[in-house]
Amino acid sequence: MRYNQFSYFPVSKEDALKELSELGFSLDPASSEKDQFESFVRTCFFNYKNTDYPLSTLAVDKKTDLLTFFNSELELTAEIFYTVVFQLLGFSYLTDFEDALAFHKETAFPIVYGDLIDNLYQLLNTRTKKGNTLIDQLVSDGFIPEDNHYHYFNGKSLATFNTDNVIREVVYVETRVDSDRDVLPDLIKVSIIRPTYNGKIPAVMTASPYHQGTNDKASDKALYKMEGELAVKEPHKIILEERRLDLVDSVGQAELVTEAEEKLTHINSSYTLNDYFLPRGFANIYVSGLGTKDSQGIMPNGDYRQIEAYKNVIDWLNGRCRAFTDHSRERQVKADWSNGKVATTGLSYLGTMSNGLATTAVDGLEVIIAEAGISSWYNYYRENGLVTSPGGYPGEDLDSLDELTYSRNLLAGDYIRGNDAHKASIEELKKNLDRKTGDYNQFWHERNYLLNAHKVKAEVVFTHGSQDWNVNHSMSIKCLMHFK
Repeated sequence: MRYNQFSYFPVSKEDALKELSELGFSLDPASSEKDQFESFVRTCFFNYKNTDYPLSTLAVDKKTDLLTFFNSELELTAEIFYTVVFQLLGFSYLTDFEDALAFHKETAFPIVYGDLIDNLYQLLNTRTKKGNTLIDQLVSDGFIPEDNHYHYFNGKSLATFNTDNVIREVVYVETRVDSDRDVLPDLIKVSIIRPTYNGKIPAVMTASPYHQGTNDKASDKALYKMEGELAVKEPHKIILEERRLDLVDSVGQAELVTEAEEKLTHINSSYTLNDYFLPRGFANIYVSGLGTKDSQGIMPNGDYRQIEAYKNVIDWLNGRCRAFTDHSRERQVKADWSNGKVATTGLSYLGTMSNGLATTAVDGLEVIIAEAGISSWYNYYRENGLVTSPGGYPGEDLDSLDELTYSRNLLAGDYIRGNDAHKASIEELKKNLDRKTGDYNQFWHERNYLLNAHKVKAEVVFTHGSQDWNVNHSMSIKCLMHFK
């Protein structure tokens, strides 16, 4: 194990003492460093009425336990400090390590013994053997009660919101898109899990066309055979144009009600990063989008109609779009619990939607956390005029992905009402794909988010595997180059 200290920023000694005190660590700067260290360690064992016992179970060297050390005249040294803090972080002395100084070097431990207040402040922000930070471990053990209020340390919210008593609700956001051309703005289902809090809170949103289920059988039928001869391609000119998105306005009036009427029962596949933020006071929002089960419209895989619909959820969280309690459009509900600040999360297709959303520069999108996202769909399914398949999915193209994600057909009623329109859109899609030439054309041009990279104003976090042969890591590299 080697440490990689991230998500930590140094503060002044005064601020460190203030934050430590607010947590319950009463450290007297006038006391000796040894006394301060003892006070800190005893506070870490808050769950014991008599803290002598847990101190006696730790050691400072091969002959002396920690309680004996604190009752002695021995001075606190760097080696003793490291020996003890490694044990506080869950490492077993004389099992996981014997020489604390050597272990400090071996693990690239981020704390350099010196200013004790600074050291202890950083220690709480350092990861335990289990991988969580020490302060997170203490909070999960009950150091701060789940009082459904915000508590911060080193600029980060702590897990003090109860997740057993959350609000689970569903609304239907009215988008500015009419993808199925029925003269009504398409509605998309929005699943919400939020902590109980008397005030406004931020949200983390995952835009995932997989969330409501996938039509694997239809997708498998649409796969292409990989065998075939390469065609001779004559030189020709490709003409592209910049098209404006055809947006629609709201239709009709609706009664304003105070709360959603549909209760959320189950999330098909929750996102672990969202789970992490929920007890820290962030609403979790899951949106499948156009063409998916319980939503409306066709599946516009990757183009800006799809992005616009997801964007409209952020608009609703900021009071710029409407959401209804159900498909009747008779009652609307506002996100009066939202402070308007949104971060998006997601892996692969989900991260791709984060990339696209960032290029809209929508107000309220503060951060995207995109894992292995696509920056240009052409570069996912084509390569310099050659038709390719993403790693691990031979024969796939955007039409088979469309079949996979068009989950409205999983509902028999929607199949009856919408399958003809879906099939028509698939036939149009097959023509636009142009598998014959493999050219970059207008269709792919409208699915290239790099063209709007200059608009990005949200903070951006990328993570991508260097050996990812599905979404090649060059996708994130190109985003980084263009987003700058």
